Amino acid sequence: MAREAKKAGTPAPLAQGAGAAPTPVTGEQVDVPGDARVRAKLLTISSSKGGSTKTTTARNLAVAAAHQGLRVCTVNLDAQPTLTAWARARKKVPGAPIIEHRAIVANGSIPEVKALVEGGGFDLVVVDTPPGVESHPVELRMLIRDSDLVVLTTQQASADLDSVVEWAKTVRREGTPFTFLLGRTARQQRNFDDAKSRLNDVGDLCPFDVRSAASVDDTDKLGIGNMEIKGDRCGVDFVGAWGYVSKRLGLTSREIK
Repeated sequence: MAREAKKAGTPAPLAQGAGAAPTPVTGEQVDVPGDARVRAKLLTISSSKGGSTKTTTARNLAVAAAHQGLRVCTVNLDAQPTLTAWARARKKVPGAPIIEHRAIVANGSIPEVKALVEGGGFDLVVVDTPPGVESHPVELRMLIRDSDLVVLTTQQASADLDSVVEWAKTVRREGTPFTFLLGRTARQQRNFDDAKSRLNDVGDLCPFDVRSAASVDDTDKLGIGNMEIKGDRCGVDFVGAWGYVSKRLGLTSREIK
């Protein structure tokens, strides 16, 4: 493991199986429904520009959900194979909660995504979209319309905020609930509070930001989530973010029993 990951600690013991596992938020036991006909929740991770922590967010939220005992499938619509490479590496991690993965070409992808949501036997489908909106505007808008929640990822710089605020207008027009998530944050910088204030003025902001850490690159290569490294600060942040997102999705312990 790379040096930063070693500083953060060694990977935590991984849950076995996908039946009942402690949640990363409350530690309660969650019974997973066994009916493959139950519609999965569709969580779309989106941004109007690259470098917004979109793929990092997709895989880390998927890992947190899998540790909660949910049946999870990640979908890579991005031409960049980053998420797919991570999913391939995860298959080699002993004892890691299973996360299924599909790499789908963005053009004409909606029927395949719908099939996963409606009949794939999953509780949660997490879609990593291409950066920007110009290349596949029709598909992205249809995907957003079908989603239960859209997480709009962004860094705290002004240019990133300008871009994501404009993209949020499109998401709002489609009538889909969304939340902003600040990633790769530097809380000590003055523009951090400015960024939170601006996003709160525009729409819902996840109360948990995700701090910058070199361990993000390590987990990408290793096929794990940051929460699977003991003491990792990004893991703590993503556990908090998943707790918020899961409630927005209605995936509480009582409702999925």
